[in-house]
Amino acid sequence: MNSSAVSSADRSVGVFALATVLVGVGVFGYGLLLVPLSLLGGAWIAAIGAALALSGLFATAWVGDRLGLSSSARRTLSLSFAVVAFLLFASFVAVDSASVESFAESA
Repeated sequence: MNSSAVSSADRSVGVFALATVLVGVGVFGYGLLLVPLSLLGGAWIAAIGAALALSGLFATAWVGDRLGLSSSARRTLSLSFAVVAFLLFASFVAVDSASVESFAESA
C-alpha cells in the first residue's frame, strides 16, 4: 500500500489519537501547576493526564512501529491506559467529593 492510499478510518483514528495525546498533555501540565497548592491533588491529576496521553500514543501506528507492537497489542495497551485514566479520574472525584462534604459538615 502506498502512502497516498490511506483510508479515512486510519485518518480518523490518527486525529482521535492526536487529540487524546494533546488533552492528556494539557491535563498533565495542569496537574503540575497544581502541585505547589496540593502535592497529592496535583500528582493525581498529572497521573490522569499521563495515562490519557499514553493511551493516545499507543493508539498510533507510529508508536506501534517504533516498539514493534502488533495492532492488537496497541489496542490493548491503549484501552488499558484509558481505563487507568478513567479509574484515576473516578477515584479523584469520589475522594474530592467526600472531602468537600465532610468539610461542609464540620463548618
